Amino acid sequence: MRRRALVAAFLLATASAASAYVLLSDPWPDGTVALELQLGGAPVLTDGSTSWGESAESALAAWNAVMARLQFRVVRDSTAAKGDGNGVNNVLFANDIYGMAFGSGVLAVTTNWARRTRRVEADVIFNAALTWDSYGGTLRRGVQDFHRVALHEFGHVVGLDHPDENGQTVPAVMNSRISNIDRLQQDDIAGAQALYGAPDIVPPTPTPAPTPAPPPTPGPTVSFPPRNESLDFRVQLEAKYRDGLRRSASPTYVDMEGDIVWTQEYARYRVNLCSHADAGSRVMTAIDSGATPPVCGSAPVGTAQFPPRDEPLAFRTALEAKYRDGLKRTATSSSVDLEGDVVWIQEYLRYRVNGCGHAVAAQNVFAQVDGFAAPPTCR
Repeated sequence: MRRRALVAAFLLATASAASAYVLLSDPWPDGTVALELQLGGAPVLTDGSTSWGESAESALAAWNAVMARLQFRVVRDSTAAKGDGNGVNNVLFANDIYGMAFGSGVLAVTTNWARRTRRVEADVIFNAALTWDSYGGTLRRGVQDFHRVALHEFGHVVGLDHPDENGQTVPAVMNSRISNIDRLQQDDIAGAQALYGAPDIVPPTPTPAPTPAPPPTPGPTVSFPPRNESLDFRVQLEAKYRDGLRRSASPTYVDMEGDIVWTQEYARYRVNLCSHADAGSRVMTAIDSGATPPVCGSAPVGTAQFPPRDEPLAFRTALEAKYRDGLKRTATSSSVDLEGDVVWIQEYLRYRVNGCGHAVAAQNVFAQVDGFAAPPTCR
């Protein structure tokens, strides 16, 4: 039996992307592995997760999406016996590791049991003495991000070790020290696929035509650009991240058209006086029913107020869960991380509602992506 620990350290990974994954010695047999989630309840978390279990399932789904011969299955709110070496894959919060104290700065530990050359058990224990939330993006001091820590620990369950402790320098969720990396990186994916192969890529089902624009509401509202122009900007943003910034692709369940249509719709509700919760609810209603609820009020031209960036990011994370769990969409990939996605789409829309044409708005956004100061709006 071996244990692998994730250490708290606020480091920003800036290494080159050479393959450096490190494998543990004993993989699982091909097939399905059940994990018993015993994490308890939680309030609604920053990323929109309604429980620790939901955040954990999202992390497991990210690994499932990149592997062919191994898939994780969860048992929600499991009552299975907890114990080390009992043949049950427990996932839980605890104040110790089956009687052994957590080391200084250790966020979580994974235990791996093997029989001969095959793994037979892996338990994941999160340090209950720490303060936890579930969020993306930059780390927050004093509050641990459960989702990225779960991604890391489930990587140990897959069979991956720490590249940085084996003489390698590479951006990876699997490095031993937590960082601002909050999604699987190419090296993490390559390691999992070295063990269990890559899934066949199935083209996503074409999405239906976007819902027609809603009928006018009383009073003037802020007008948003036609969706074909916004989609063209999103295509350009993908190319910028992929070819200009050289960002690695990561799994996503929201296709590019759905991304821009519903992110713009959320922004339209927010600008027209809907709260974060109300805007998100109205978008989900539109996805489920095909009907477009009205906006909440009328914001006069020239007074458009966009929400703070953490709220669109929380909506976009919830949209990812909706497509994955509600619509059961197949995973695709994108080079644009979720935070960059909502930040630059909102910035493009800000220019558009303030008098800029499509080409000028896109040009102004890409100037900022390249590190220049934000150009002024067009009125």
